[in-house]
Amino acid sequence: MRGGCRRHETVIGKMWERDEMSGTMIGIRGFIMLAAMAVFVASSSSAGAADRIRLGLSWLPQAEYGGFYQAKADGIYERYGLDVEIDPGSPQKNLGQLLAAGAYDVVLGNSSIVFNANAVGLEFVTAAAFFQKEPTILFAHDDPEIETIADLKGHPAAITNLSVMSFWPTLKKKYGFTDDQIRPYPYSYAFFLSNEKAVQQGFLTNDVGQLKREGIEVKTFLLADNGYNPYGNTVIATRKFAEENADVLQRFITATSEGWKAFLHGDSSGAEALILAGNQDYTPETFEDAKQAILESGIVEGGDAETGGIGTMTDARWKEFFQTEVEAGNIPDSFDYKSAYTLDFVHPDKLTKP
Repeated sequence: MRGGCRRHETVIGKMWERDEMSGTMIGIRGFIMLAAMAVFVASSSSAGAADRIRLGLSWLPQAEYGGFYQAKADGIYERYGLDVEIDPGSPQKNLGQLLAAGAYDVVLGNSSIVFNANAVGLEFVTAAAFFQKEPTILFAHDDPEIETIADLKGHPAAITNLSVMSFWPTLKKKYGFTDDQIRPYPYSYAFFLSNEKAVQQGFLTNDVGQLKREGIEVKTFLLADNGYNPYGNTVIATRKFAEENADVLQRFITATSEGWKAFLHGDSSGAEALILAGNQDYTPETFEDAKQAILESGIVEGGDAETGGIGTMTDARWKEFFQTEVEAGNIPDSFDYKSAYTLDFVHPDKLTKP
């Protein structure tokens, strides 16, 4: 699965810790404990050179970060007066801790990360969202009796520990899923292939193409279309950095928006070369699968991005996901969800239209 580069789940509250399949994120408890300690040593060092941006990825280089690598390969960042350092993630890195300590200026995550961080007193802010939908899916065998995600009730489901705390409560509440369905995530297709009733967590940008190449037809259900819809590939900064380096952050977001358009509709060979060089387990076939899935699903260019531009966010979407998390019991209703984001950096005239 994902050839040693499984990522995003993703998802979380999918979080940043890489002992799970959900690569863009970390375990909620681990993130809160480590980042809360790190906040005390945070300093203004992240505001260093005005035109420098240190970006922490949530996992190894892959097509899901294509817009960032395209902006670097094509000189778009340079044209905007930026020196962008893209640092791959790893199981040993806790992005929340590193962001709070000033080791990175921005990191990638999703909506849940900032909710859970700020709920314990951290001051992180989401400045843009380059995935209007996260690509997390549940996939099942091509069974005629399975037509909707509700039909997966009662089926054994292999999901990560993080997912038990993130999207599973929503599926329980909305579709009547139960905890006795949960099976350990196997990090392979062995469980799925051994049980015709099995359901497994995966990624639209990875698993569907890989299974198809192996001759396995599946039915897929994108969680974003079935009640659990956080923003993904979000650009997260400390509030201090965002306020003190607003011009630099704006140029970074504007350039990245342009990079995503170039990646999806132009010559992406430069980004592909950087990604393959940085991830020895990634293949051109996996790259192409992911790129095509991103294009066809509209996770970058669909939704509000159609009119607001690539990277856009809205108050309505944030409120909607907050209500989802409250109803699932993942966040208290007293939480100030507006502390988790700012729309200052996603004005339509600063973003590239699809």
